Amino acid sequence: MDDCNALIVDDEADIRELIEMTLSPLGVTCLPAETLGEARALLKRQPLSFCITDLRLPDGSGLELVAHIQKHYPNLPVAVITAHGNVESAVEALKLGAFDFVSKPFELAALRNMVTTALRLNRNGAAGI
Repeated sequence: MDDCNALIVDDEADIRELIEMTLSPLGVTCLPAETLGEARALLKRQPLSFCITDLRLPDGSGLELVAHIQKHYPNLPVAVITAHGNVESAVEALKLGAFDFVSKPFELAALRNMVTTALRLNRNGAAGI
């Protein structure tokens, strides 16, 4: 994977680190953000391959980030992870344009599969369908 950068948005440092440790061997450089504000700043700074965001963030909802990405970066695949998931949140995330919704704690294999899907969506330009 050439120049694969992922935006990882979660207010829990241990979750960001776990995701980074899981994705680094796959050739993915993780750019961490704790808040919506940090995530929006990173989105403007450089091209990204995909985004994984927590649902609950200190300054808002991951759903706001999904909507922001769909509006401003429609080809950027985004997935939502959460410990507070329910069917309504999952449906809302998918309606807003997320390609996946995963509950914490997640299996590392599920995380790897999510990344494979994100990269395929990005390569095909099919994100936002």
